[in-house]
Amino acid sequence: MSKEKIGFFGGSFNPVTNAHIKLIKSVIIKEKLDKVYFVPMGNSYEKQGLIDFNHRKNMINLAIENEEKIEILDFLNDINHKMYAIDTFKLIDEKFKNADRYFIMGTDNYDKITNWKDAEALKDNYKYIVLDRKTESDTKEISSTIVRNKIINKESIDDLVPNKVKYYIYKNNLYNSN
Repeated sequence: MSKEKIGFFGGSFNPVTNAHIKLIKSVIIKEKLDKVYFVPMGNSYEKQGLIDFNHRKNMINLAIENEEKIEILDFLNDINHKMYAIDTFKLIDEKFKNADRYFIMGTDNYDKITNWKDAEALKDNYKYIVLDRKTESDTKEISSTIVRNKIINKESIDDLVPNKVKYYIYKNNLYNSN
């Protein structure tokens, strides 16, 4: 019996966008993955304007509620210290040791791996699926930053995030004060 083929897509997802969902759906098909997990950074991740983990987790869950091959892995929020990619990868290795694991990231991040903690181990010991947003013509104009800026400027985000995510953002008054 072959091993389950699982992808792990890490990021802040601040907020999750239509581009994230579309890219993951295409990766599942292209790479014949059995499942992909969103792995949102916990609150200990230091990033300007990062909203609370529970809001980001709730938005991901709303965005993927009808996707049987996409789930969320939320263990990073339970860690109260700085986590490096290598630490996260090792935790995923332990939890999913019987699966073929693929770490999904954009070319922008993959190109920076050589500067990361334990870069050699990251390059040599893990399998990657690298996404080039520039080649995905219908997703290249969507990013979490663009969504946040449109909210601040009171512009429409209708085509940028799933409807349920949009309503969640407005209901909870997210991103207005950043």
